Amino acid sequence: MTELPNIPLTLNTSDNNFSLEFYDPCLKWAKKYDRGVGYFTSSWIRSNAYGLSHFAANGGTARWITSPIIDERDLDALSKGLIEPEDIDLVSTLKEEVRLLQEYLEEETLNAIAWFIYDGILEFRFAVPTKSLEGGDFHDKFGIFYGAEEKLSFNGSVNDSKKGERNYESIKVFPTWKGLGDFVEDDIKRFEKIWNNSDENLKVFDMPSAVKEDIFTLRTLERPYKLSEEKRIENKWRHQDDAIRNFLNIGNGILEMATGTGKTRTALSIVKILHNNKSVKSAIVTVDGSDLLEQWSKEVGMWTNLTIYKQFSRYKEISGFLLNPENAVLIISREFLVDFIDHFTNQILTNSIIICDEVHGFGAPMLVKKLSGKISPFKYRLGLSATPEREYDENGNDFIEAEIGGKVFEFGLEDAIRRGILCEFDYTPLEFELTEEDRKKIKQLIATHNAKKQAGEYVVDENLFRDIARVKKVSKAKLPIFYSFLQLNRDILDRSIIFVETKEFGEAVQQILIRFEPNYHTYYGEDDRQNLLRFSNGELNCLITSKRISEGIDISSVNNIILFSADKAKIQTIQRIGRSLRLDPNNPKKRAAVVDFIQVSDEGNSDHDRRIWLNEMAKVKREE
Repeated sequence: MTELPNIPLTLNTSDNNFSLEFYDPCLKWAKKYDRGVGYFTSSWIRSNAYGLSHFAANGGTARWITSPIIDERDLDALSKGLIEPEDIDLVSTLKEEVRLLQEYLEEETLNAIAWFIYDGILEFRFAVPTKSLEGGDFHDKFGIFYGAEEKLSFNGSVNDSKKGERNYESIKVFPTWKGLGDFVEDDIKRFEKIWNNSDENLKVFDMPSAVKEDIFTLRTLERPYKLSEEKRIENKWRHQDDAIRNFLNIGNGILEMATGTGKTRTALSIVKILHNNKSVKSAIVTVDGSDLLEQWSKEVGMWTNLTIYKQFSRYKEISGFLLNPENAVLIISREFLVDFIDHFTNQILTNSIIICDEVHGFGAPMLVKKLSGKISPFKYRLGLSATPEREYDENGNDFIEAEIGGKVFEFGLEDAIRRGILCEFDYTPLEFELTEEDRKKIKQLIATHNAKKQAGEYVVDENLFRDIARVKKVSKAKLPIFYSFLQLNRDILDRSIIFVETKEFGEAVQQILIRFEPNYHTYYGEDDRQNLLRFSNGELNCLITSKRISEGIDISSVNNIILFSADKAKIQTIQRIGRSLRLDPNNPKKRAAVVDFIQVSDEGNSDHDRRIWLNEMAKVKREE
């Protein structure tokens, strides 16, 4: 057990060195520190770097409530609720403060501040007096240190600044182990009330994300402390809290989060928060595909105590939800959502959150036509996707934004790899040239398209491009190259998924595969579902599939992805390579591999663009 700090109950700057006699021993002992202070400067961190380094290594976290130094007119507007901090001036002012820090502080101090905030060790909120205190400042000065069992609070006149220790200042200390627990509990209640924006005469703001991003760029040196293992694990997932906070601040919008970074868990945390504070009585989850819908059912059952109704595949339970929507979750396919959306009463719409998973698919033309104006009436609308934008579909994107909202949070593949949530991967492009038969097919497609156009028929160029791409995806030129590659790289088939365009092309791949890996099978749809389960539990070593497994399926043991088929749009590629990037608890040193077929072309093509992008992604390294 860590020894309790031995400090006097009263200290002043004339007789005591606050850093050495108070902050250092308290920071070395504490697991948590809460501080409300009228004035904070980064020089305090420099003065207390020794204690803070121990605090960080012990897994400590600190919360500061302080006053923002902003223009008087903006302060007035903020206090009256006329503007939000992200609209102005709190952002621009804080950004200016970051710029001034860069000018006047040493690189080591800037680096330390940036790392403390990046690792979630320090969290700041800003308090502005309002109503009966309008025009004043947040000028309180108190704090609480939390140990494993005991606590300590203090009150006094000192600010958190270098000058604060040069003034004549004093503080009184209230340790619980000296019978002063009532004082400590009062300070804890007061801090929590302010932190949670529950004091009617204060308006409290988070540090804007735009300012955080600027601060993060100041991490020019290594961490000046050793991050605790507990904090290292917690730190990886702090993006979920940021996503939750961003969504709740707005009430609708899209979370763009890479595969494996916890979209489902984050969404269900939002549901629990809204349900617990009585903002909603029910939730609707909609997505396509029985695999994903079954997965949602499992997750909802694990992470909430709400009643689950299912309306997909063989489940026909929507009438139960419509009769008893309170404290319930409806998990429904998009197809059934179209059929039953008009049955949702106004009572349901105004007391529910709808979650649209894989939200990019929500912009499909049929859904745009049948659901326009029918999603926006829900009180809360949440979209989830690793790739929310529909490439080359402005109409679909406009529909998604109008019905659900814009993007409110982003945490992409690069972010996830750097933070160690997803694993690093190697990329191997295999070049091929179209066969003469391929070229003839493409020429015939172009000739037929042009002939129809000249004859006055209505033709769509996109259909021609799609048909040409399909010829390239099933080019037999890839097969001998794959065979030669396997002769030298048999291990690429270990825990692998091979994506093909058609079942027929998959059969041709099987003729090669059987020579190197007989323990494989196919998965093209519901009829082959048992094969997916066998692959998931390790009975099969390799799976040949098409689009059915692209989205949302969580099989952490997948090591390698082989792309015989890849679309021009990044959406599909991100979804597919994401199958292999999840961490595997049974293989802590896992490093994934992606093999891709690239058509050789003098004029360049979509394969060439994909190759450049995946090469860059493969260079991303884990930071922690």
